[in-house]
Amino acid sequence: MEFCCGKSKRYICHMFAASWGSRIMNPVCSARLGNMDSELDAAIRTSEMCSLCRCGCCKDECPMYAEILEESISPKGRNVLFRALSQGLISPDSKTVRIAYSCLLCKRDEISCSAGLKNAQATEAFRQYLVDHGIPLLSGHNVLVKSLENYRNPWQESKAARKRWAKEFQDRRLVPGKTKTLFYVGCTYALDRSLQESPRALARAMEWFGEDFGLLLDLETCCGSTAKRIGHKRLFDELRGENERRLREAKVHTIVTACSGCYKTLKQDYPELDKEVQILHSTEYLARRIRDHRQELPPVTMKATYHDPCHLGRYAKIYEAPREILGSIPGLTFAEMSSSRELSRCCGGGGGVKTAYPEISLAIAKKRLRDAEATGADALVTACPFCVQSLRAAAEATGSKMEILSLEVLVWRSLSQGGGQRN
Repeated sequence: MEFCCGKSKRYICHMFAASWGSRIMNPVCSARLGNMDSELDAAIRTSEMCSLCRCGCCKDECPMYAEILEESISPKGRNVLFRALSQGLISPDSKTVRIAYSCLLCKRDEISCSAGLKNAQATEAFRQYLVDHGIPLLSGHNVLVKSLENYRNPWQESKAARKRWAKEFQDRRLVPGKTKTLFYVGCTYALDRSLQESPRALARAMEWFGEDFGLLLDLETCCGSTAKRIGHKRLFDELRGENERRLREAKVHTIVTACSGCYKTLKQDYPELDKEVQILHSTEYLARRIRDHRQELPPVTMKATYHDPCHLGRYAKIYEAPREILGSIPGLTFAEMSSSRELSRCCGGGGGVKTAYPEISLAIAKKRLRDAEATGADALVTACPFCVQSLRAAAEATGSKMEILSLEVLVWRSLSQGGGQRN
């Protein structure tokens, strides 16, 4: 039978993996690795199941493979490499590191995977394996780690710098036990001066809707997403522990964040926290408040398209809330891109790729920008700081006139058209 992505091959791969996946564990791997955590164990199983399928469907939509055109860079190539590494057939070297970190963790390949393998999770575990075995990180990632260790953010900024964006909200410092809702800003929105209009817009909108919310300001700590995506489990566990303690002490009912990376991390990588407090992305929060407001929002005249961030879309399955918000703004014409929702093309900003391989990241962002321009839209709206960064870089590099903005900024633009009165 041909190794293709036809229905018969997809069915066989899926059934083979489903039938044998729970029983696969090469005894050599088990003996060599000893006691494994669940993520590493799952990665070994993924690599074993991938070796049974051999279809290569994953590379068809892998944005990194499309740029580099090397089999080893595809998800299948990484799985083959990790399998050989875990069995002791090879020793890690600089090429191993390059392959492990040439992945956006976007999960687009998983939509095409015949067996439904969790390749992004396996890649994170692959990276963790390298870090745990003392393999040096890429130089750019070393800088991130040092910054996280020293400043509790990846941007080499002081803790006090977190307050810069919030000069008009200093009276919003959270009071434990009294404040009901925490606006968890995240490092990138708080510290990248070019993006600070987004947290200000959301905070203003929350005030407009009469929300009782608070901020941690300089006491906020990185959620640890950056550390986890590059495989630094020790540092991630450390940051998670600090955050869980502080968030529990806050005694809030709801956490709202506009950063898709923070949302994914708090919601999915802090397994106990989601059981104790409601965690909302700003798109979920705003969609609810607009729905409850029951009055037509002030108009914004533009034609806009929307880019689904990977962490918000394929990871969290939040597709409707952003589109509901866009549909609620009078005067706005929405144009969907040809690749959207679970099929959305990655912006190129995730998985540590932008730090390690900025040229490749930019090339991928340019492709996404062209997708947006093909709709004839005036503006490209998204809901993630890294997406805004990457897509703005692409627009600047190509001379595009398309406006790149966050959904929070667009919502506040609408609300402020009516005078921006606070409730």
